[in-house]
Amino acid sequence: MFDFFTGDNAVWFYAVPFAVFAPIYFSFVWHIGVKNLFYKDTAKIERKRLQSEHQERINKRRESKAGTLQREDHAATRPSKYWLAQGVTYGLFMTVVSVFATNPSYTYLGAGEAQIKLNLSHPGQRVEACVQRSKSELAELAPNMRSQMKCSRERAEIKLELDMDGQVLFRGTAVPAGFRRDGSSSFYEKFFISAGEHQITVRMNDGDPSKPFTHVLSQIVNVKPTQNLIVGFNENEHKFYFK
Repeated sequence: MFDFFTGDNAVWFYAVPFAVFAPIYFSFVWHIGVKNLFYKDTAKIERKRLQSEHQERINKRRESKAGTLQREDHAATRPSKYWLAQGVTYGLFMTVVSVFATNPSYTYLGAGEAQIKLNLSHPGQRVEACVQRSKSELAELAPNMRSQMKCSRERAEIKLELDMDGQVLFRGTAVPAGFRRDGSSSFYEKFFISAGEHQITVRMNDGDPSKPFTHVLSQIVNVKPTQNLIVGFNENEHKFYFK
């Protein structure tokens, strides 16, 4: 059904671009030749006639010197009908582009469908625990490098699982970024689901893989049709979230 005020088929969706660009287009077409069909500028016609006669005399002198020299008309001397035809052609092209820019419509998700997007980047725990340097060790270092703690740069791999209603949606492991494996591990996955209430559970182990999961979130979420549910991780609060 055609909606006059909301939705993709609203009147303003088509009226606003027409109201903005139509005056510009018709003003352009009017000044390049349409007005000459309704108003005859005698002074301009006389100037063109004198210019034509002058150009004809020049061409004759050139032909007498160089034989049959052919020269195309300059764009500025073309009749207004050429400019009018060019304006009509541009108008048709703009119309075709505007029509196919909005039609046919494309729906990313079908009726009653939704999407879960797993999107997070999180640094794992350090592979080796930090140790405190002794006074003798600190004395051997340069003044600008005398940090009390000595820590390994390498981070652990992250294991992550995502379940919905007891069914596995994703299970995988991400390695840390960087040449020294000291960056964050990233996940980016999409899953199409049916809308409605679902028990969604996400688990992550960012440390020793032999130990239990370090972060877990499980809750019932009412996913609306066409909703894009984000599963992420808040680094400030150190916990998962659904949004």
